[in-house]
Formats: sequence, C-alpha cells, structure tokens
Amino acid sequence: MLLKILLVSSLCHAAESSSDTIRIVAFGDSITAGYAATPYSLYLQQKLDANNCNSTVINEGKEGEFTFNGASRIDSVLENHLPDYIIIMEGANDARGGVSPEIVAASLGTMLDKAIAAGATPIIASITPNTETGSEYIPIPELYNPQIQAKANEKAVTYVDTYNALAGSNWVLYNVDGLHLSNAGQELIAGQFFNVIPCGGSSASGGGGGGCFIATAAYGSILEPQVALLRQFRDSYLLTNAAGRQFVDLYYAYSPAPADFIRQHEWLRAIVRVGLMPLVGIAYLFLNGFGYLLFAVVILVPVLFFAWKKTNTSKPSAI
Repeated sequence: MLLKILLVSSLCHAAESSSDTIRIVAFGDSITAGYAATPYSLYLQQKLDANNCNSTVINEGKEGEFTFNGASRIDSVLENHLPDYIIIMEGANDARGGVSPEIVAASLGTMLDKAIAAGATPIIASITPNTETGSEYIPIPELYNPQIQAKANEKAVTYVDTYNALAGSNWVLYNVDGLHLSNAGQELIAGQFFNVIPCGGSSASGGGGGGCFIATAAYGSILEPQVALLRQFRDSYLLTNAAGRQFVDLYYAYSPAPADFIRQHEWLRAIVRVGLMPLVGIAYLFLNGFGYLLFAVVILVPVLFFAWKKTNTSKPSAI
C-alpha cells in the first residue's frame, strides 16, 4: 500500500514537472532540419539550458517542403507536441520555385492561425538568403520578406529578421552552398530566436523584452500580441528617423526601473495594461495602413470644431 502511494505520488510529481516545461517546436524545411549542419534547434536548446530555462526544443524540419505543404503538416505537429511556442521558418523552397510572395504569405498566415487556435504562441522568421551558384537572383528581401513581415503585423506575432542577421560580408561563413546554413549560420539564428523567447536573452534577466520594458512587465511576456505590436511599431516608425531614435534611447535609459516595480505588483500591471490600450490601438492602426487616416481625423476634428464654433458665434443675436 505504501509502495502504491509513493508510486502515485511520484507520477503526479513527474506530471507536474513536465507541465512546467516550456515546449518549443522548430517548424520548417531543410534549413530547420539541419541539412549539412547542426540544426539551430540544438543550439537553441543549449542556450536555454545555459540560461537555466526548463524547456525542450523539438525539431520538426522537413527537407524540400513548400509552405502549402507546411500549412497542412502543421496540424499533426501541433496535435502531437502541444507546444507552448512554435518557430515557423519556411518559404525558401517556394522562392526557389517561383511561387508568388502573396501565396507564401497566405500559407504562412494559415500556419499562424492554426498555431494560435491550438494555444501555441507562434514566432515567424524571414526567408534566409539564397546565393546558389548558377541560379537567378531571387528578390527575397525586396518582395518575399516584406510580405511575411506584413503578415506578422496583421496577426500581431513576433517577426525575426533572420535574413538581415545572415546577409552581408559574413554570409560566406554562414552558408555551405549558397542556401543551406553552416554551423555558424545555424548558431547565429539560434541566438536570434533565443532573444525573443521568454527565459531567453533579455527576457530572462527580468528587465528585458527587446526594449519594451514597461509593456513586457505589464503583459508578462515579450511574445504577447500587444507587446509584439508595440515592438513592431518601434521598429517600423520610431527607429527609422532621428527623433524616434532619440525617444527610444531616452525610453531605454529611464524605463527599466519603473518596469521592475510594475512587474512586482499585479494591481499596477492591470492599471498599466489599461493605460497602454490607446498606444496599442494606435500601433495597430499604423501597422495595418490606417495610421494616416487616424492622423487626418486628429487634425480634422479640431479644425471642424473651431470652424463650427466660429460660425455659430458670428451669427447676429435675435432682437
């Protein structure tokens, strides 16, 4: 009887420990699978382990896969692994095969929808560079990746720009054949994903969140949709001009201390979330092409009000 009680107790404890483990799926094509190199999923696991994160990274890369195939396969992956997070990096084969950027983005959007519906938090990556010998230039940074980033904005999920992390003078070190990544390339993108996963990078230190310190403290994770929107707004609208960069620098300098205080008080986190709602709404409008409409309304309403007021005050009074 005692043995039975101990056995049941140990099984329950094991189940409880397992449920605390963060399950991360690496989903993609041969680059994710690790063709000709160690897959980034293993480097990511090493980084998470070194950071004392209770997590497991599962590799679900499949060589030669197109995004429309991935949109079908992801169902079984989500069902089998029940991941907390799923990193989606596909489209290299589509780009090589001449599939339109719009179709690629639509297939990736389907994957994002399915992941969210299954309770997983998706992270989507850009298509990595392709300089295969003898192949025509593929407009990955000009056409494909902007479509993928726009889809990430639409779905309010985190977008990781692996293309620009790899491209440049060091690309020769990061690939083995112009397409597939070397060990150095795989380790580099593992670091990119590590930086946006809770218990990875700055978020593990308690003050991070890719710079959105207060929003991350209020919402609890860098991957919450509201935080993702604010980060994308920062990258698309603030860091692209001198005034915006100056504001971001000041924010980085002064926000960590209040963010730490907010994180420690649940009642204050709730208040800050309410206070951030207008900013989140404005970010959503700008990222989805309605920013100029909002700006026009903000300018037009006061103008119309003062015009109406002037018209009414200028009327002669009744005798």
